[in-house]
Amino acid sequence: MIMLYSHPQRPLVDHLLGVEKIMLDFFEDQKLDTQKAFGIETELFKSLIHVIAISHDLGKATKKFQEKLTGSNVKSPHSEISAIYAYAAAKECFSKADEKAKEISFYAFVVVRRHHGFLKYYIDEVAELKYSEERLVNVTKSIDKEFATWFKDQTHVEISPQKTAEIIDEISEIDTEIDDVLNSKNDLSSYFAINFLYSILIDADRLDAATYGRKFSKRIDFDTKVVQKYMESHFKNSEGIINDLREAVHKDVLNSEISLQDHFYTITVPTGIGKTLTSFDFALKLREMVKDSEGRIPKIIYALPFTSLVDQNAQRIKDVLSIDREVSTDLLLVQHHLAPNEYTDDEVGPLDEDLSSLLISGWDSEIIVTTFVSLFEGLISNRRSDIRKLHTIFGAIVILDEIQNIPHEYWKLISEVFNFIAKNTGTYFILTTATKPKIFIDSKELAKDKFMLKRIKIVNETKNLNTLESLYEMVDDDLKKDKRVLVVLNTISSSQNFFKMFEGAKIKRCYLSAGVIPKLREKVINEINKGDVKLLVSTQVVEAGMDIDFDTVYRDMAPVDSIIQSCGRCNRNYTIDMGIVHLIDLKNDNGTSYSNLVYDDLLVGISREIFNEISEITEEKFEESLINPYFERVSNYIAQSEKYLNALKMLFYFSQNKAIENPPISTFSIIKGFLNANIYIEYDEKAVELRNEFEEIQSLDPKEWYVKAISLFKKMNQYMISINLTKSLMENGPPILDRKMGNSFYLVQKDRLNDFYDEEIGFKIPQKDVMIM
Repeated sequence: MIMLYSHPQRPLVDHLLGVEKIMLDFFEDQKLDTQKAFGIETELFKSLIHVIAISHDLGKATKKFQEKLTGSNVKSPHSEISAIYAYAAAKECFSKADEKAKEISFYAFVVVRRHHGFLKYYIDEVAELKYSEERLVNVTKSIDKEFATWFKDQTHVEISPQKTAEIIDEISEIDTEIDDVLNSKNDLSSYFAINFLYSILIDADRLDAATYGRKFSKRIDFDTKVVQKYMESHFKNSEGIINDLREAVHKDVLNSEISLQDHFYTITVPTGIGKTLTSFDFALKLREMVKDSEGRIPKIIYALPFTSLVDQNAQRIKDVLSIDREVSTDLLLVQHHLAPNEYTDDEVGPLDEDLSSLLISGWDSEIIVTTFVSLFEGLISNRRSDIRKLHTIFGAIVILDEIQNIPHEYWKLISEVFNFIAKNTGTYFILTTATKPKIFIDSKELAKDKFMLKRIKIVNETKNLNTLESLYEMVDDDLKKDKRVLVVLNTISSSQNFFKMFEGAKIKRCYLSAGVIPKLREKVINEINKGDVKLLVSTQVVEAGMDIDFDTVYRDMAPVDSIIQSCGRCNRNYTIDMGIVHLIDLKNDNGTSYSNLVYDDLLVGISREIFNEISEITEEKFEESLINPYFERVSNYIAQSEKYLNALKMLFYFSQNKAIENPPISTFSIIKGFLNANIYIEYDEKAVELRNEFEEIQSLDPKEWYVKAISLFKKMNQYMISINLTKSLMENGPPILDRKMGNSFYLVQKDRLNDFYDEEIGFKIPQKDVMIM
């Protein structure tokens, strides 16, 4: 056989077999029961992996593609012809064993067809194929004859123009059959079968191409008693009510009797009671039980709503793991858009930039700490970069911290998705929250004791605190009484204006919002933690998980769960008898409440109705009188979930057909909100240097640019803010930097820094009601 290559210096056959080996390694590591999950017997599923792997780059066995590899400027797409023979090989495998041969073979076609793109609606996929027959028959004629013989030995399928035409004709008529199958199933099995195969193919393909068949990833075992060791060494002499409660909760959770038949667990305790260590320790206990019972070692995925919380909790977990060993990235991986693009291997040490990027984006680690966005993109998406993570999620232990931050309209969707993968792939979920939204009904509560804390009370001031001036009088009075005060407002503009009202005050004050660059937000948080900040004015960025403590909190009207989160910043450590949270309702010049500019009208409306009946309420009554009534009403709104569930069940990945009313999977996003504008602030010389580097890499070819850009954007994000796009920003804001490669963004150059950025309050522009991201 003439030496054929899949990539420079990588022989094609070696690559195909290498991809198969990695795919099978992924599959075997999970011990997935494919009969239960997808209705496909395990040995047949392995055969399906085999034909997908050795077919996926079949189209590279042509003279044109080989010329392309040597630098010739010719187009030689290979996925379509490869997919046709993936279909043929899969059908050959299944024809004698399964009545679902055509259905499963079509899934093989879809997976291979889009392994260099994104998944599409199957009806559109079939329609496109109908118009390509003549071209694909001609491509078949150019496939290397010796390779065709090798392929036939592997699959019993002959590559010929006649065979190509025959398969195209068959696939062109298959859409009605697939439609009937999906309607009769009416479940998520087809969606997850395709996405799982797609996931292991994409990951294996990229790993083999990058490592030339050398697989860096390996499983790491470590001491699962490490949390107890950490707590004994760090909290041995700690005293106080909150520390006693933390210890009691931890023991309560760890001593719970559990069964591996239960896949959903909740830890519902008030804020500040140490959910991070407790949930992580329970995950380690569960990991050991699964290992002993099933012979597999589940990975642990810790997901949080915000990047600041990811870094905070990841550092705590790293501190715990460091008790016993050096913590490399293959043990603990932190993944979000601001995280460093550096991967260290336990044995090899630091890896190069390309391989680091590949392993990080593929979640190649024992413990992954990441965002809700990244987790849900892995579960509900049509994009290969997202779906690549799915096989890591299957069979894992997933900790969801602050679960109430999932938008209410997606609760039913998330519940059905999680229930499917829990029941069918051995995935476990641990949900930690202070409020316990009604997302999962049949979960096992691990914190059995009810903690009747009386640290705080909410005082309803919504009738009389409606202006910044009246708010100023109240806050000023509290400061004169030497109270430490936190004010949480709903918009950047209102918070900035309120902060400026204290310019002459002789107190230590700080400001936080999404308008402050990430580089400086960390500095502000460090200042707050020193304990001498008397006034913090902020937007909602302080709500979830931020470990700060104030005597008094003022919270602008919001949904109940957001208000409860703000309460968690008041008397958090029980240092005073009773902390006060004042609920206010600020309005702009038009008489519109700021809450209605930021939050869903439905959620704010429910919150108002509940508080209309309450003048003040103490912490021990929050669950009965606030949290339960709120989530009971919110859980009834499921229309958007139904639409996306239908899209998953009918494989409606993506379509340009505007006649279809329901949203495709490609439009799903866990983040709700307005259209955001990214703004780059040249705050210092380092920011200028990074922006100049962004300009310099524009001349690179796309592949080289992508590798450089990933690392560069992580650094640039320290100077990037994201606020809602408004008319005044478009009219009065800084210029837009729009280049050939990379997303456009507004640019505040260093020589105009003072026009658009303030050292204390961040981004500024003459505009009304700029809303937080």
